[in-house]
Amino acid sequence: MTGTGADPDDPWKRLGLRLETLPTDPVPADRAEAAVIVLARSHDQGLEVLAEQRAQRDGDPWSGQVGLPGGRRDPQDRTLTDTVLRELGEEVGLPSDAVEGPPRLFGIRRARPSGLRVAVFLGRLAAAQMPTGRVDPEEIAGTFWLPFDELRHVESRPRSTIFGELPVETVEHDGHIVWGFTLRVLRDIQQWLESPAPMPEPGPTAPTRSQAL
Repeated sequence: MTGTGADPDDPWKRLGLRLETLPTDPVPADRAEAAVIVLARSHDQGLEVLAEQRAQRDGDPWSGQVGLPGGRRDPQDRTLTDTVLRELGEEVGLPSDAVEGPPRLFGIRRARPSGLRVAVFLGRLAAAQMPTGRVDPEEIAGTFWLPFDELRHVESRPRSTIFGELPVETVEHDGHIVWGFTLRVLRDIQQWLESPAPMPEPGPTAPTRSQAL
């Protein structure tokens, strides 16, 4: 983990400093049913995050959407940290030590339309680690790296939501459309990273109309 002498103007080192302010304690079982990880790496003087293009699948509320590695907690998972590291391996072929140090808990979010409470973890990709290209074809069509700078280019586009087709905020990168839960999480983290001081840990809140998309 980056030490206190790191240059806070370097995005990669700034991320390391901010991670040190987040907790690593297990999330109580009654606070969340699933977990995802925002796994970042350094790229072209900035940061980019590992994202997934989900496969088209009947019964999946996020079918065909862009998501983050993660999923529901399994009975064998002792903690949601275990859940997110297991899913990282199953979905994109990355071992648990691909995350530099333990994943840090950014907060809890509600995901719609399922209503799941999702623990959002944040971590840095360890040196010399890359996704193997092996994905779970039943769930994941492929993976890509999304530059954080792309999150500045938000457009309103019509998308199919639980309220019908509505204009929602989206970001496009190399043909991938990022919106909904994934976009909200990434923009929250971007704001946190760019803020002059760490924001309080985001806790669970009642979903608003925009949160339900």
